[in-house]
Amino acid sequence: MFDHEYWRDASSMVWKKRGLHWHCHSSRMDGETYGNEAARRDLTTEHAPKVIRDWLRKPPRTIRHVARTPDDGLAWLRAQWDPIKAQVGREAEAVPDVVRFGRALHDLASGNDVCWGHWLAASTHLHFALVGTSDTCH
Repeated sequence: MFDHEYWRDASSMVWKKRGLHWHCHSSRMDGETYGNEAARRDLTTEHAPKVIRDWLRKPPRTIRHVARTPDDGLAWLRAQWDPIKAQVGREAEAVPDVVRFGRALHDLASGNDVCWGHWLAASTHLHFALVGTSDTCH
């Protein structure tokens, strides 16, 4: 059986050992762009890529924030989520924020990327990504 509450008791410092920081990205796409494979593979655009790690290959202008710690990344993610939560509808209510953000914090501290995608009003796809890197790029 899978433990869905693993994140509550787990504490990880993997991110520190790996020397990670996160590039925080967001992208709004209409349905046509969301489904356009070529547009999303184009590394010169601000469209969310199909492969999350491809954000690191996009131009620096696509970086909305650089998070130095998991808590900093979580604060950025919360600042993006709070204004659009009501537009997401029932999907937003399906996972309580304490779980949504607790799991995100656990994933970041464990050295993982975090990616959320939501449809707003059934016509706009909103994508948030926190992509970890140890590169000295800043």
